[in-house]
Amino acid sequence: MSYKGDPRRITALFNSTCSKCKNRIKKSSRAYYWPNTKTVMCETCGLPEYNQFLSMAADEEVYHNTDNPY
Repeated sequence: MSYKGDPRRITALFNSTCSKCKNRIKKSSRAYYWPNTKTVMCETCGLPEYNQFLSMAADEEVYHNTDNPY
């Protein structure tokens, strides 16, 4: 199940800066966006945090018996 504030992988619509490492994110490159904090991370910084979020979300779904991904 996904919610409005869940982070997601996006294609950058304009040039921006990674909120973690401060590297430039070029227009049309892949990035990760966290809507609640309105932060963007490059693929290098965002991927581990995004994967951690997906893992925690799957754990919650199994714990609450809303969806079993296994």
